[in-house]
Amino acid sequence: MLEKSRKTSFKKITIREIAELAGVSRTTISRVLSGGKFVKKSTRDRVMEIIEEKEYKPSIMAQSLRTNRTRTIGLVLADIENPFYSRVAKGVIDAAEEKNYNVILCNSNNDINLEEKDIRTLIGRGVDGLLLTTVELKMKTIENMRDKGFPFLLIDCKLDIPGVNYVVNDDYYGAELATEYLIKLGHKKIFFLGNRKLLSLKERFRGFKDTLEHYKIDNNNNFVPSKFIKTGGVYDIEGIIRYLLSRQENITAIFSGNDYSAIKSIEEITDKGIKVPEDISVIGYDNIKISSMIKVPLTTIRQPKYLLGKLATEQLLEMLENKSDKKLRRVILRPELIIRQSCKKIGNSGG
Repeated sequence: MLEKSRKTSFKKITIREIAELAGVSRTTISRVLSGGKFVKKSTRDRVMEIIEEKEYKPSIMAQSLRTNRTRTIGLVLADIENPFYSRVAKGVIDAAEEKNYNVILCNSNNDINLEEKDIRTLIGRGVDGLLLTTVELKMKTIENMRDKGFPFLLIDCKLDIPGVNYVVNDDYYGAELATEYLIKLGHKKIFFLGNRKLLSLKERFRGFKDTLEHYKIDNNNNFVPSKFIKTGGVYDIEGIIRYLLSRQENITAIFSGNDYSAIKSIEEITDKGIKVPEDISVIGYDNIKISSMIKVPLTTIRQPKYLLGKLATEQLLEMLENKSDKKLRRVILRPELIIRQSCKKIGNSGG
């Protein structure tokens, strides 16, 4: 008896049997599984209840052959070790699972050549679409995908060329918030820590520079010299801090293009006996989890990382489900200033 029970529990139920139990056609079951719109809610709920009860697993291969789709999307991350990208990835995976899609994740490690290879590999493996969190991508690659009609969407990278979709944080506004906050604390000698040529940081640098100009403050070339930029846009933080401290003109504040670099900067500064914020203020960008846990909690710009990933996935899946809809999909989210303890008022500022 026990043996018979075991056999029954491991027997694979078919789509025909699901249809018979639900009292609907196999076509209706297929529509439910593919997320089709033309199914009554009561019918969908009844079918899903039976599917869960019987632990039915649809054949991905069969679905792929029938629909010419794999229900799989690719996600290329710039740096999986950076907490910002890992949180974005969580949003992507959760949103994909809600719609019964799988995600293949690749890490380019801030290497533009590896990024290109990842894209080719994912397309070669038959993914239905791509999400890219790129720091620097060849324009030819973007244009080729667009011109061939391959569905893709950029995350946290605002690229205003025809036919390119993205979900981004309003980085220009975020940089304005950060820079204006430092200015109102009395800072005029502010250093921008980041590779201003990277796609992901261009808007932040532009917002920084324009805000200084608005307040009639000379930028004075206070940004990272190219000799400190490594392959893939990674910076030599130790070398940059050493360079800053050796200059005759004393910097009073650092605006870092991301929290990761801001935290590393604070470590390098304090290792040299200089205090944050007493001697130098530091503000970051991203509001990663650890930014509130370090010895001097970091003032930063919060951008909704999880939401970036979730909304980007929802937009891409809408593109896949409605291929005839060619509307441009561009979503811009608003950041906010998170004030902690890494910045200090100086001089006679009224801030």
